[in-house]
Amino acid sequence: MLKLTGLIKSFGAKRVLDGVDLTVGDGRVCGLLGLNGEGKSTLMKIICGLILPDSGSVEVDGSEIKLGEAPRGIGAMIEAPSFYGGLSGYDNLELMRTLCDGVPRERVGEVLRVAGIAQNSGTKYKDYSQGMKQRLYFAFALLKRPRVFILDEPFSNIDPVSVKLFEDVIKAVAADGCTVLISGHIIAELKNVCDCAAILDGGKIKTFFDDLTATDLESEFLAAVSSSGDVR
Repeated sequence: MLKLTGLIKSFGAKRVLDGVDLTVGDGRVCGLLGLNGEGKSTLMKIICGLILPDSGSVEVDGSEIKLGEAPRGIGAMIEAPSFYGGLSGYDNLELMRTLCDGVPRERVGEVLRVAGIAQNSGTKYKDYSQGMKQRLYFAFALLKRPRVFILDEPFSNIDPVSVKLFEDVIKAVAADGCTVLISGHIIAELKNVCDCAAILDGGKIKTFFDDLTATDLESEFLAAVSSSGDVR
């Protein structure tokens, strides 16, 4: 379970997050929607311990993440992937594995297969296409068997086959009890994989949809957002 309580974050005079409250239960896939500049990536970085909030708390499976500490139980794809260009895909993940407590060597091969990139694992990262880089990043996010999976626009710059593969894996980890928070701009893609959704607007979770079965998510989103986005 992921629980966010009263998260506030400002950059200078600009308050990006203004008391974000959100709870996503085990096995649920929650879409995080919002215009550009509304703080989706900032929120995800706070969850992953990459930046500190001004106040508020983040809990994973009932345990509060201490500010400034790398959170356990979280796997993430946030912004562009960054690996060593001169190393192969396999060697990059093997290096990352050595920095993670308790991850066995065989896990590297497992996640490469799950992400559909095992056949290219011996290729140097600098020679990867954008889609292959995204698949390797996806494999890395799965490396620690996360209890919470944070995905910031994972479908960007990948082909439809990769989109379908990512969707299938996301559904599979959720079925195994993992909590997933995923952002994106193509609402139809998100609705394919999400069972609930939250709209971030004006620094707060403005609307939460617990069941998307009969929800016209695109219409609801357009009706809910303030059109502030980058200009706020």
